Amino acid sequence: MPKVSILMPVYNAEQYLSQALDSIVSQSFEDWELILINDGSTDRSESIIMDYDDERIFYIKNPVNLKLIKTLNKGIDYCGGQYIARMDADDICHPDRLKRQVEFLDSHPQVLMCGTAAAVIDNSGKKTGNIHNLTSDDYLQINLMFSPSFIHPSMMIRTEVLKHNKYDEAYKHVEDYDLWCRIAKLGKVANIDDELLQYRWHDSNVSVLNSEVQRELKDVLIKRELSRLDLIPTELELYCHKVTFQLYALGNKLDVPVDRFDDIANWFTKLIRQNEIKHIYLQPALVAFLWCRWAVLCISQKKYGKVLFPPFAKYNPAILSRLIKLIFFLRKK
Repeated sequence: MPKVSILMPVYNAEQYLSQALDSIVSQSFEDWELILINDGSTDRSESIIMDYDDERIFYIKNPVNLKLIKTLNKGIDYCGGQYIARMDADDICHPDRLKRQVEFLDSHPQVLMCGTAAAVIDNSGKKTGNIHNLTSDDYLQINLMFSPSFIHPSMMIRTEVLKHNKYDEAYKHVEDYDLWCRIAKLGKVANIDDELLQYRWHDSNVSVLNSEVQRELKDVLIKRELSRLDLIPTELELYCHKVTFQLYALGNKLDVPVDRFDDIANWFTKLIRQNEIKHIYLQPALVAFLWCRWAVLCISQKKYGKVLFPPFAKYNPAILSRLIKLIFFLRKK
């Protein structure tokens, strides 16, 4: 059996498919199989696939278009490697992507899944930005209360974990976020902070086409995560919970009424107090994480005097050390 099974669904991907396949065939790590599932493409995708004469490529053709989640779950059943690597038909792997992720998971047996940072590219392959998510388990567990924390096509997951925790069709368009939340409850998770994927962002992305549906279901998942702290947020509290995350994206701007700062501080206080009771997250990490969000919000609104004196946090050397490291990490974003 190969070490890695690469799972790639394909649907009308003729424009970029060759680049994606070339990036896999040219990997420095060679002990892999590619589970390539054509989900009813009507363009030249099948013809392009047939041009690749590599015994490590296993081609499966759905008789009808099953859509993404059913296709992914079908593909998982075919995967025989120790690890499953996700890949999309319009993205490009760094030559050392598989090598780096295999080395990481081999040397960190307690980690169940591992993502990477990514360069964002456009239709022409031009780099337009990057995505650097947090890397350590303590922060990723917290971040999942707010956002997915991982780039889906960058993921490598232990096969036995994914076979027992497949994608849920109830969370169409946020199936990855749901899956990461469930897996993170089973053990540690991580990201490698190197751009080992070129992540293509264009008008045909599922995230672009279904943004409103995604927002609604993402709120459902956020509320589910908050329920671990026995919290049922009001509409205002949910706004306070989400508003600072919007500022993490490069170039985002946000006008926050001054009177909302107190509401946000009150919500952060509630998160911290409930975690003291429930012990879900590492408390110093949670306080530093929320303080970092607070700092970004205050700076964006030019309320500099509020940065150093958040109502929900007291000065503590361990928390301050974490805060400084988080702020420096944000400079990459």
